[in-house]
Amino acid sequence: MFSGQSAGSVIQARNVRIQQPAVPVLPSVAAVAADGLVGLPRRPSPVFVGRQEALRRVGRALRAGQTGVITQAVVGLGGVGKSELALQYADRRRGDYELVWWLVAETPGDIQAGLAELCRELCTPVSSAAAARAPAAEATAWAVAWLAAHERWLMIFDNAEDLDHLQPYLGRLRSGHVLVTSRRAIGWDQIGTVLRLPVLERTDAVALLTRTAQPVAPDQTLTEAEPSRVGAARADISPRVLAGAPAGGAAHELAEELGGLPLALRQAGAYIAATPGMTVAGYLHRLRTSPQWAMAARPAHRPDQGSGRKPGRTDEQVVAGTWALTIDRIQRIRPLAVRMLRLLACYAPDRLPSHVLYGLPDTGQVQVGEALTALVSYSMIDISPDRQYVSVHRLVQAATRVKLSETDQTADRDIAAALLQAALPDDPKSIASWPDYAELLPHARLVLAPDSPAMVAVIEYANASGDYRTARDLERIRAATLQHTLGPEHLETLIARSNLANWTGRAGDVAGARNMFAELLPLYEGVLGLDHPDTLTDRSNLAYWTGEAGDAASARDMLTELLPLRQRVSGAEHPETLNTHANLANWTGKAGDAAGARNMFAELLPLRQRVSGPEHPDTLTTRTNLTYWTGEAGDFTGARNMFAELLPVRERVLGPEHPDTLIARASLARWTGEAGDAAGARNMFAELLPVRQRVLGPEHPDTLTDRASLARWTGEAGDAAGARNMFAELLPVRQRVLGPEHPDTLTDRANLTYWAEHAGAGS
Repeated sequence: MFSGQSAGSVIQARNVRIQQPAVPVLPSVAAVAADGLVGLPRRPSPVFVGRQEALRRVGRALRAGQTGVITQAVVGLGGVGKSELALQYADRRRGDYELVWWLVAETPGDIQAGLAELCRELCTPVSSAAAARAPAAEATAWAVAWLAAHERWLMIFDNAEDLDHLQPYLGRLRSGHVLVTSRRAIGWDQIGTVLRLPVLERTDAVALLTRTAQPVAPDQTLTEAEPSRVGAARADISPRVLAGAPAGGAAHELAEELGGLPLALRQAGAYIAATPGMTVAGYLHRLRTSPQWAMAARPAHRPDQGSGRKPGRTDEQVVAGTWALTIDRIQRIRPLAVRMLRLLACYAPDRLPSHVLYGLPDTGQVQVGEALTALVSYSMIDISPDRQYVSVHRLVQAATRVKLSETDQTADRDIAAALLQAALPDDPKSIASWPDYAELLPHARLVLAPDSPAMVAVIEYANASGDYRTARDLERIRAATLQHTLGPEHLETLIARSNLANWTGRAGDVAGARNMFAELLPLYEGVLGLDHPDTLTDRSNLAYWTGEAGDAASARDMLTELLPLRQRVSGAEHPETLNTHANLANWTGKAGDAAGARNMFAELLPLRQRVSGPEHPDTLTTRTNLTYWTGEAGDFTGARNMFAELLPVRERVLGPEHPDTLIARASLARWTGEAGDAAGARNMFAELLPVRQRVLGPEHPDTLTDRASLARWTGEAGDAAGARNMFAELLPVRQRVLGPEHPDTLTDRANLTYWAEHAGAGS
C-alpha cells in the first residue's frame, strides 16, 4: 500500500508565514437561487446583420432537453463578431435560463475572477459580508459547486485561449449550457460542437456599415448610462430594409476596403454617424488618401487565405485605416481620450480596472471618465456596465501602436507602468490583497519592467498565493534581465537565480531546482566566499532540493557537513543555524532513521523554546516535526495524542485557518488513522478539505495532498471503490498542476492502481 505525501512540516530557510484573517462562511449552494440573474458585459448591439443562421446553429446546439453539460464553441479571427454573436444569443434566450453569466476567459486568472464575481453576485442577497470578504479561490470553488448543483444556466467563456484552462471547471459540472468564443480554432471539438464564424458577406457588410452610419436622432442620443439604446427596436436589420439608403456604391467600396470585418465596419459607421457633414463617400476618400493609412496598410506579402478580405491585408492594417480617421476626430473634440487610448494599448486588452487610469497626473477622475466615454461613443473601447473595467479590442490596440514611434511607445509604457505600480496593494503577502493582484496580473506582465520593484511585488504575490508557475515564469524573465544589465555575478542576479530555482522546484521540477542550485554554488563561493551566510543558504537549498529529487541520504550528508559551518559563522543559536539543524533532522528521518529524526527534534525543541519562546511559530513548528517523527518512529498513538495537544495552541496563537494550523489538523487526522481509526481520519480530512480549499485554493499542492489523504482513508475505512474514484479524479489535476513526473503525481498514480485492484477484488 502506498501513502500520500506526509503532512509533516519541513522547516526551510527564510520561511514566510501569512496570518489568515477570519472569513465569514459562504452560504450553502442549495440555499441560493439565481432568480434569473443575468450578468452580461453590455447590451447587445442594436445593429446585428448577417448572423441569423449562426444564431440558429447556436440555438440548435444548445437546445433544451439534452442531459449533461452542452458546449458550443464559436471561433474566428479577431474582430469578426464572435463576442457579439454570443451576446445576442444570451440576451435573446435569457428567459430560458435561471442564470446567464459572462466571463472573460483568456487566462486562468480571468476565469477565476469571473467565477469569483459570480459567487459574490449570487451570495450577496443571502450573506453580503461573506460575499464581500470571500477570497477569490473560495469564491471560485463555491461558484463551480453552485453550477454543479443546478441545471438551467448559461455560462459564456469569452475569448478563451486554451481548452485546458476550462477543463478543470467543465469536468466538475453535470448539466447546463456553455458557450465559448475563441480566436483559436483547434481543440474545441473535444468538448462540444464548433461554429467557425467568417467575415460578413458583401451585402451584410454594407448593411452593417450603412445602418451604423445613420445619424443619431435627437431623441436617441447616446447617454453614459445607456450606451446601446439607439435602434433597440430593430435589433436584426435585413439588407432589404436599407436598399434605399443613400450610400450607394460608396458603401460597397468601403465595405470591401474594410474587408467585411465587423469591428472595422462598426468603427467606420460610428465615426460617420458622429461627425457632422461626413458621408460614406467622404470617409472612403479620406481613408484612401490618408497618409496614416498609407503607412499602416502596406501589403503584408501573404496570400489571401479565403477570408473574403483583400489579399495581403492583415486585420491590424484594416483597422489601422479606420482608426486613423476616427482618432483625428477624437483628438479635436477630446484630446485626453487619445492619451487614454494610447495608454490602454499598453495593457492587456480585457478588464483593466478603471481606477488604474484615475492616477494619471494633471487629470482627475471626472476628466478621465469623460475621455473614456468619448472612446466608447466611437466604438473604440468597451466599459463594463458598472464602469469598473475598461476593455479594448486587440486590433484597436495594434492599430493604435502602429502609428507611434518607438520613442512614443516607450514613453507610453513608462506611464502605464507607473500607473499600475501605484495601483498595486502595499502587501502582496496579505491574503486580503490577492484579489486586486489577480486582477492586475495580466496587465503587470505587459507593462512592468522585469527588474522593477513592482514586478518583485507581483512575484511575491504569486508565490504567497501558491501560483508557483507564474512566480517561476516571471522570475525567469527577471533573472535574465538582471544578468544582462548587472552581469552574471552581481549579487542581485544571484539572488534572482536562487529564487528562480526555488520556484522551479515548487512548480514541480525538483531535479531542475537541484541542478540550478548546484550551478549557483560555485558562483556564490567565488563572489562572496565559502563562509558567507548567503553561500551557506545556497548550500542548504541545494541539500533540500537534492532530497526532494529523491536522494534523502545525500541531503542528510550535505546538511551534516553544513551544520558545523553554520554554528561557527552564525552562532549555535542563530535562527539560520537552528533551521539547518531542523533540516538535518528532517532528512535524517527521510533517509530511513525516523527514531534519529525524533531524537534530533527532541534536542532542538529546548533551544527553540529558549531562543524564541514556547509559543513562537518556529517553536511550534519544531513541536510539529517532533510529533510527526514520533509517529514515523512507530508510536502512532503518541503522535495522535501529541497533535491533539498541539492543535489548540496552534489555533490560539496563529488562528484556526492559518496554514500551519491546517498542517496540524492534517497531521492529527493522519495519525488518528494510523492509530487504528480509519473512519475517524476520513471524517477529519472531509472536514478539513473545504477549509484548505478556501484558504489556499482548490489547486494548491497542500489542498491536493489533503484530497489524496481523504481518498486514502476512505479506502482504509472500507470503501475501496470510493478511494479509486477519488484518486481517478485527483490524478489529472496533479498532472496538470505539478507535472506527470512529480513525486506526488507518481504516488497518486500508484494509489489509483492499488485501490482499483482492491475495488475489483471486492466486487
